[in-house]
Amino acid sequence: MQSSQKRKTIQFYSKLLKKYGYDPRSLGWGPRKGKQTLRFEILCQIGNISNCSILDIGCGFGDFYGYLQFKKIKTNYIGIDINTDLIKLGKLIYPDARLQVTDFEEERFKRKFDWVFFSGISSSECSYPYIKKIMTEMFRICKKGLAMNFVGGVVDYKVNTLFYSDPEKIYSITRSLSNRVIIRHDYMPYEFTVYVYKNNKKTSNNIFQEFLKNSTEPLDDSLWHHKYKK
Repeated sequence: MQSSQKRKTIQFYSKLLKKYGYDPRSLGWGPRKGKQTLRFEILCQIGNISNCSILDIGCGFGDFYGYLQFKKIKTNYIGIDINTDLIKLGKLIYPDARLQVTDFEEERFKRKFDWVFFSGISSSECSYPYIKKIMTEMFRICKKGLAMNFVGGVVDYKVNTLFYSDPEKIYSITRSLSNRVIIRHDYMPYEFTVYVYKNNKKTSNNIFQEFLKNSTEPLDDSLWHHKYKK
């Protein structure tokens, strides 16, 4: 994203903050109706995030940290955002959280995180090349996987302040990173979440090893195949 676009994005959210204060609407979301909780729940369902390191990109106030604390999920959390005003208020709301003003595009992290999240990549200044650039860097620094949620899918109307992502185009980006991908479009009609996993090792019969490890169902066809004799 060009510097002029970044300035425009920062100004957009600072303007919302002055209007709404500490409120999801300051982050470009609708009014608080449980949707923020649902988004965080879906992000957490990527896998076991307990006792893991987490990077939350575009963290806003750091509400994801607040959600994790509420759910008593212990993590090594770092939240970053390019908007100084949001981070400043976030530090007052969550004084124990590690929140910092960082431009993810410019900051090439040397350390790696178990899970990397980006909740709400929907600025009107967004584009598919930008999403690919961000997602590629997220994948580079994650050890287990990444999760991103988007405004998009089948929508009845659009507003000019948002970028609406096409799930098929997002999937084509993820496929350049890993062939172990999940697209969640089952919780809200106008949003979707993508999980991209780092570990895509397969068994001899072509099943992802990590899926098999976490499966509670014995994968033995003979257990349910009926014996048939002519």
